[in-house]
Amino acid sequence: MKIKNKLLLGVLVFVFGVNLVASQKSSMMYDVNDKVWQKQTALQKRLPPKKLPMVTANNHNKPYTDITMIADRQAIINQVTAYSFLIDEDRWEDWFALFSDDIVFETTTPCFGTIRTVGKKAFRKFVDVRFRGPGSENKNFAHRHTMGNVHVAYQDKTRAEVRTYMLISDAFPDGSFKVFTSGTYNATLQKRDGAWIITRWYIEVDGTVPKSTIPKMDGIEYIPDNRAECK
Repeated sequence: MKIKNKLLLGVLVFVFGVNLVASQKSSMMYDVNDKVWQKQTALQKRLPPKKLPMVTANNHNKPYTDITMIADRQAIINQVTAYSFLIDEDRWEDWFALFSDDIVFETTTPCFGTIRTVGKKAFRKFVDVRFRGPGSENKNFAHRHTMGNVHVAYQDKTRAEVRTYMLISDAFPDGSFKVFTSGTYNATLQKRDGAWIITRWYIEVDGTVPKSTIPKMDGIEYIPDNRAECK
């Protein structure tokens, strides 16, 4: 009987341990109770669909005096702004290298919904379908991702939170020009092995954009925007 009880206890400990590791892995994406996340204003709440966590703007003006923190600030900004140049020039492998293997990549788009990918494998699959689908290899126009108001809202020795405005435009061979959409980029970076890398990238899109197929696989979650005005 004692042996049986010990075996049962061992199984329970094992199961509890597995569940604990799983819950910790899930929570590692980001802590919604982290004080860096802003509380939405009345204006933001009037702009559906519901947004994912975004960092509070830092309006403190105290300068850094530590030389490493100053150098880190430059590296952080460079890592974030490289996003636009690399994606617009189809330098895909260089672009993927901006992100960590455990990247959490998220988008919220009105009348489309919220998409979350967790991990580089799911992220790559989503990008292949959403950003460079069939026919993209024949693209003959300039698709530009412009960043403005680059704002490092939080920085310590190993973590940074960056927000920028996003403006996506298309310039066509016939001379016409079109604004595709606007929004914000919200980036979390960590300093790993002496270098800054993006661990979370959240795109808050202002306007509707064309929908696409969402791959069905582990690591990809889709929450559709089913508001009546979207039908």
